[in-house]
Amino acid sequence: MLCCSSEPSSGTVEKIPVDTEDSYTVLIVGARGIRNTDWMPGAGKPDCYCEVRATGNGASSQPLFVTKVIDDSLEPMWREEASLPLRKKQGLQFKVFDKDTVGSDYLGKVELDSGYFNKEGFNGELPLEEAGANIKAYLRFKIKAPSKEYPPPPKCEFDVDVQRSNTDVNWGLTLAKEDEKHLFIAQVDEGPFTNYNNSQETDDFKVVPTDFITAVDGSKSDLLSNLKGKTKATVTIVRGLGLAMIVEKKEASHTAEFARNDVSEGGLVIKKLGESGLFKDYNDSQKDPDIQMKEGDRIVCINGVY
Repeated sequence: MLCCSSEPSSGTVEKIPVDTEDSYTVLIVGARGIRNTDWMPGAGKPDCYCEVRATGNGASSQPLFVTKVIDDSLEPMWREEASLPLRKKQGLQFKVFDKDTVGSDYLGKVELDSGYFNKEGFNGELPLEEAGANIKAYLRFKIKAPSKEYPPPPKCEFDVDVQRSNTDVNWGLTLAKEDEKHLFIAQVDEGPFTNYNNSQETDDFKVVPTDFITAVDGSKSDLLSNLKGKTKATVTIVRGLGLAMIVEKKEASHTAEFARNDVSEGGLVIKKLGESGLFKDYNDSQKDPDIQMKEGDRIVCINGVY
């Protein structure tokens, strides 16, 4: 039914708000700590890919972007970039899978609400949810907001100012010092460092286990004795990077890369990498030097046992 009015038309049309789309750029860098779904002997390692979907009102169930498959890796590095259209208040979901001959195995996800990235973007690493029992897996990615650049990554080195009333008060750190160049933080307990952590608004600059102390008041020598003698100190922290690796011992004996007396709360320190052996074989199989094993690294977990 048409309804006519005797009032003259103003010649203008009322504008109806439209839920417009904005284009966000996403760079999926890589993942680490992925569980090995191809656990049978000789079956290799997972063939990983990542799907990105929009979440929230009006989001499609279909992925906005799917990376290529990285074969035979627990540390897949995709470094793939895509432009993704998102409506207002839509978030993002990243899911990692292992591509099998028939179907795919689910390896975990990261979900972000729009408020996490819609203004300044994102650049960092987040834990994968539903990654498996006792699995600590992470996904690294960047998000560029419209008309913005990628934000800088979290600092892997930063200074921490701590103090205590006297030298008899414990700093609250369990330290391992076998590599003679750094102090490995194996545990953070109640004390000045916990007090510092409680004053931080985000986790980016908190001191956590697996961090390294590389300097005390600018000095890189005699770190432990230097720290013990201080009631107030500026401590330089370097964030450790965790990697999961699968190595296979192919022979009854191999070149020794570490000594048994290097075991401590900080794990097993690799003093020297031999010219042969399982770690040399592993490094030769990795094209990316960032995920190769190096002298000074620490083995902190073997087959799930810390």
